[in-house]
Amino acid sequence: MANAADAGGTGNTAGASSTTGSGGTPPTAGSGAIASGGAATVSGTGPLCDALALLHDKCVSCHGARPIGGAPMSLLSYSDLVAPAASDPTRTTVALCIARMQDAARPMPPAPATRPTAADVAVLQAWIDAGMPSTCDAPVDGSAGGTGVVTDPYDTPVVCTSNKHWTGGNDGSANMHPGGACISCHSSGGGEEQGPLFTFAGTAYPSAHEPDDCNGLNGPASTAQVVITDANGASFTLSVNSVGNFSYTARTTVALPYRAKIVSNGNERVMAEAQQSGDCNSCHTESGANAAPGRIMAP
Repeated sequence: MANAADAGGTGNTAGASSTTGSGGTPPTAGSGAIASGGAATVSGTGPLCDALALLHDKCVSCHGARPIGGAPMSLLSYSDLVAPAASDPTRTTVALCIARMQDAARPMPPAPATRPTAADVAVLQAWIDAGMPSTCDAPVDGSAGGTGVVTDPYDTPVVCTSNKHWTGGNDGSANMHPGGACISCHSSGGGEEQGPLFTFAGTAYPSAHEPDDCNGLNGPASTAQVVITDANGASFTLSVNSVGNFSYTARTTVALPYRAKIVSNGNERVMAEAQQSGDCNSCHTESGANAAPGRIMAP
């Protein structure tokens, strides 16, 4: 993958999408996830659905069906919220959620995620004040009422959403080899003739399990940005190009470990744990490696 500042090249072509991968099933999520963010699809209206949609936006990528990043429980359903809190069984999970969202010393979601607002907390409190109803109200369009369950965003099939693939081999381009381990490849030749040497590089995708050389984010979604925050609090913003690739060659020292988030359209997903390697796609593979749950997924 060439430096993102280089001109975009050719070599991408449409192709058949894939609905299964190795084994044909999504992987088990792990502690390296990009967590938090994105609009939830909740069938129904009312206090419960409002609460679940908020938790999806702020929490569910760590607190999903397979909790990751040290999260002790899921936050996907009514039963999850009313269960005794794992760290304090005298309180419900939703009560602990409210407490942690307001805890300045140990906030949830953790930095560099944007802190919840008073209005966010009020959404959860409104469900409690309503008597914690166990179902959502029926949608206004008259369709079946919601059950109050939010889908885990990583529990999805393997698919090339863009239906376009890189076919240009190793020809230099900012669009080359989306999904590939950029730094590993670029450092193997030992010089600029093999492409620039990156500090951070990777690919952002619209879903969690997409194959190598499949174009990632494209069109309007390419306004997404990856924000790196190093151990000293310095931030670096990386643009995501038309196939989802992003890269950064350090012009200043980057203090490790770092944290990362991807932001788009006012939403964000945040790295659950601090990281040492900037070769993002070496962990964020189609099925996930080294405890990552899959691809870097835009919110």
